[in-house]
Amino acid sequence: MAVLICPGLLGDELVPYCGLRVLADRLARAGYWTARLEYPGTGDSCDYAIERAGNHWTAWRESVEQAIDWLKEVSGARSVMLCGMRAGAMLATAAASSRPDVAGYLFFEPTVSGRSYVRELTLDAELHGGRVLPSGEIEVGEFRFGPATVSTIAATDLREAVPRAGQKVAVFARAESRRLDAFLAAWRQAGAEATTHGWSDDLNSLMGHPTFDAVRLPTFHDVIDWMNGAFPLTARPAAERALPRLPEAAVLRPPGCVETTLNFGPDGRLFGILCDPDRGPSGQVVIIVNGGRDPRYGASRQGVEFARRLARSGISSLRADFAGLGDSLGPVGTENILSHSFSDRTADIRAMINALQARGYRRFTVQGICSGAYHAFHAALAEPRISGLMLVNQPLFTLPRRPDEITYLDHRRLTPMFYLRKVFSPQSWQTLLGGRVDFGTVLHSLWVRGLRSVRLGMRRAGREVGLIRKQSFAQSSLSDLCQRGVRTLFLFSPAEEDLEMFRREFTLEPGALSSYRGAEMRVVPRMDHALISFESRRDANTEMLDFVGASSGPSTASRGQP
Repeated sequence: MAVLICPGLLGDELVPYCGLRVLADRLARAGYWTARLEYPGTGDSCDYAIERAGNHWTAWRESVEQAIDWLKEVSGARSVMLCGMRAGAMLATAAASSRPDVAGYLFFEPTVSGRSYVRELTLDAELHGGRVLPSGEIEVGEFRFGPATVSTIAATDLREAVPRAGQKVAVFARAESRRLDAFLAAWRQAGAEATTHGWSDDLNSLMGHPTFDAVRLPTFHDVIDWMNGAFPLTARPAAERALPRLPEAAVLRPPGCVETTLNFGPDGRLFGILCDPDRGPSGQVVIIVNGGRDPRYGASRQGVEFARRLARSGISSLRADFAGLGDSLGPVGTENILSHSFSDRTADIRAMINALQARGYRRFTVQGICSGAYHAFHAALAEPRISGLMLVNQPLFTLPRRPDEITYLDHRRLTPMFYLRKVFSPQSWQTLLGGRVDFGTVLHSLWVRGLRSVRLGMRRAGREVGLIRKQSFAQSSLSDLCQRGVRTLFLFSPAEEDLEMFRREFTLEPGALSSYRGAEMRVVPRMDHALISFESRRDANTEMLDFVGASSGPSTASRGQP
């Protein structure tokens, strides 16, 4: 028996990424060969299959079937169990509809109705800078779903699927619903052995987790217990015990690029993907680090898009996961912990540089978004081999002295007027009285936000009138980097909350960084915080390519807010 894990899409792929890695590890330790799939055009995968199939859903369904065949060939398994997360449950079912080698399903919070899922995608597009066109096309995150894809998704429904008699199905869902009940009833009537298992606190991080805090990932004890009961492993006859060797690492060849995997760091516990131009590696390399909790490819695949644009421009890159994020393991004993977003990452970035230097790369630029920008800035202060920085929406230069004060970042986009409106909303009171909001944390974050604003404002005013002559940490650090010849690009969206910290340190006036040789600040009008929309990614990538592709040597240009 082997297991193929079919993830969800968009946030349903990003949020549970590390949790599903732990699930794969647990299944493997229990004796089940396991593979995690990234569909064409998602994660680190290439896009060819979408172009060939003509729409996303067909290409994704075919990729599940191809992965089943590959996994059976590699493992020697006779049958496969498919694990689906959210929309991955619909894809797994659609791909296995005519396959006798699929013995069962394991679903986490399955999406039952494709029609309701299209409504989710539509809302997601409207909320995050996408578009819904009259033709039926939906642009959301990294996807441009044409009418054929949208109609195929809408026509998919687990209640209408026909499982084979005897297939074993386990469903872990947060709450009962009429759709879920109807789906289970239909499958049981068709002869499937379908069971529901509820949703324990152990699984909560699959659906969401705090923005910054360290999080314990699921243990999946209930899942392993079900697997052992439903698909008990038996000893093979001696003649069948020899299995094929594990396949060598794959080489991906997107247009103009060659991508290879890289394990590095202590005991090879860190993971990344090298992306070189197809004509050969460049001497210069851009290191793309995690933004927030996202795996190395980033929200809306911005890390992948940027890496491949760099390669087509002749520049190599490494997109890599910090310890405890994506596919990189934390230190021994913390393998099942999703690490804190603001843990010190200097050692990880140094390990990335060491691995790249051993392969002949000589000039190192580090690019990061949000917390990734913070880590890149601090790593450059400690690592003299870093010669360039591209910092996108860096939220702060130093961490608050009290660890819990970092929570203010969670609420900095929410103005006092936002909370005032909530006071007059009956639904908000129901949410509050129901215990679903930590009111103390909200008040504390607002207090911290106000206190920091006052403190930074007083410091800036003191410097302007000459009462404070000492440079701030941000100013002295940027001076040190510039004196060392490090070229630095600060890239910001026009949102007030993204510009807040930089304005207080350097102002937004044209020429704000004129005294910092080699440093630039650019505001990109259509850019959002995490580069979610198409326009945001395209414009940000263009600015960064312009910066990293400029002739070597410090630049005296400084751009303020347009």
